[in-house]
Amino acid sequence: MISRVTADEIVRQADSGRTRPIIVLCEAESDQPFEVFCKLSAGCFEGVVSLAREVVAACLAADLSLPVPTPYLVEIPSDLASAVKEGDISSRLRNSSPVGFGSRNVERQFGVWTTGIRVTDAMLSTALGALVFDAVIDNADRRPSNPNCLVSGDDLRLIDHELAFTRTAGLIDWRPPWQAGALRWLDEIDGHIFASGLKPHRLDFGSLAALWSALSDDRLSEYRDAIPPEWDEALPAVDEALGRVRDARDNFDGVIAEVERVLQ
Repeated sequence: MISRVTADEIVRQADSGRTRPIIVLCEAESDQPFEVFCKLSAGCFEGVVSLAREVVAACLAADLSLPVPTPYLVEIPSDLASAVKEGDISSRLRNSSPVGFGSRNVERQFGVWTTGIRVTDAMLSTALGALVFDAVIDNADRRPSNPNCLVSGDDLRLIDHELAFTRTAGLIDWRPPWQAGALRWLDEIDGHIFASGLKPHRLDFGSLAALWSALSDDRLSEYRDAIPPEWDEALPAVDEALGRVRDARDNFDGVIAEVERVLQ
């Protein structure tokens, strides 16, 4: 489901990102060398668990027709760290899993979403799909202060999902997204970047519901199979994440009802 590529060269440290991603040059079959934003396990709060959640989110986004930069599993050759002069990058390479999570670099074509940008009719389907996607995966990290969304005209790219699925059912204030009041956070101050922009529009959830209902258990098992063996310790967290997706699919009418309440 996700291609595996090899990092041939470290280009530089990325300009932003809490996980301190690096930009690497990779080469795939029948393709020219291309740049990939690569997250290393040593830079993530939960190590390979964070990377595995990125894989689940990328697979789910693709099946929901949401625009994310092309994801990759990035092999880090053992001799690459010794060839890097920057001490911080070299240290993280040595202390990371030999496989990182990568996204194709699109920064030259896209800019960062800002509060002055409005949700156009052409963006409507993607914006609504992204809001529901984030509601289900518990991704509160697409907000005005940290939009994690790139834009070029009416074209969007959704990025950074390592914080998805991190809020657990054991938290006092956590409720599944189909329960009344569960998604109030979407419309709070510094809530979801698309919440206010969606409100003036007449929203059609029909095509979105069809995409969610088409997510079979077998398909979700393929997400699990996409986790590389180097990240096997992350499989319990992956199973929990897939359980949430499965439950939301099975209660999607309730998810829609709660989103509609938030966007009234």
